Amino acid sequence: MSILAEGVETKEQLEFLKEKGCPLIQGYLFSKPVSANEFIKLVNAGMIKR
Repeated sequence: MSILAEGVETKEQLEFLKEKGCPLIQGYLFSKPVSANEFIKLVNAGMIKR
């Protein structure tokens, strides 16, 4: 089972989650919500880890 932290908005939240060993993190700190087409462009440009 993997854990995904959603809604991360601050560097403090990110650091807390990293310290606790949370492997997957998403939220406005990294990007605003994007469409599926925009997401594909970001992945292809190497902006998002696979």
